[in-house]
Formats: sequence, C-alpha cells, structure tokens
Amino acid sequence: MDIINHNFDLNLYRVFYAVAQTKNISKAAELLFVSQPAVSYSIKTLEEALGGTLFFRTPKGVQLTPEAEKLYEAVKKSYHSLAIGEKLFTEDKNLTTGDLYIRM
Repeated sequence: MDIINHNFDLNLYRVFYAVAQTKNISKAAELLFVSQPAVSYSIKTLEEALGGTLFFRTPKGVQLTPEAEKLYEAVKKSYHSLAIGEKLFTEDKNLTTGDLYIRM
C-alpha cells in the first residue's frame, strides 16, 4: 500500500485513540478539550470511512469491537513511534544527543 496516496485523517485516529484509552466518549472529550458531540461525530465519520463499527456502547461507556482491537494496537504503536520521533528531534535540536563531527 502506498501511504503517500492514502488520505488519512489523523485527527479521526487521535479521537479514536482517546476513546479507546478512556473507554468513555465524555472522558475522551474532556481529554481532547472538545465537545462530546464532536467526539461522537468523529467516531461516526471514521466508522463510515472504514465501513465498520469501532465500539460497542455499554452502560458504563464503550468497548472496542474485535476488529477495532486490531486497529487500536496499530494506532497505539503509531502514537508510540511518533512520541519517540519527537523526543529524538527535540534532543538533537537541543544538542542533548547526536553526533559531533570535527573537520580537519
């Protein structure tokens, strides 16, 4: 698959990740500093784009569907990779790590 030509809406995955972590749409909305309807709309939009259900609604919140469990693991790894990339970038920018080359 060519990632360059695939149209990802990373914001939808950010909302999905927050809801999956908190298992609650209202808590995810608080975490993301957005309204609960905005979170619900983002989840609905992602479900439509993917063509499937991401969460089962429960009295206590939400639960990932089996298909969404796999998606969540991939998204979680992606977020972890992004965090590592940001840390490495910041360390290099602040000269706390990296390589020093001396030309003679």
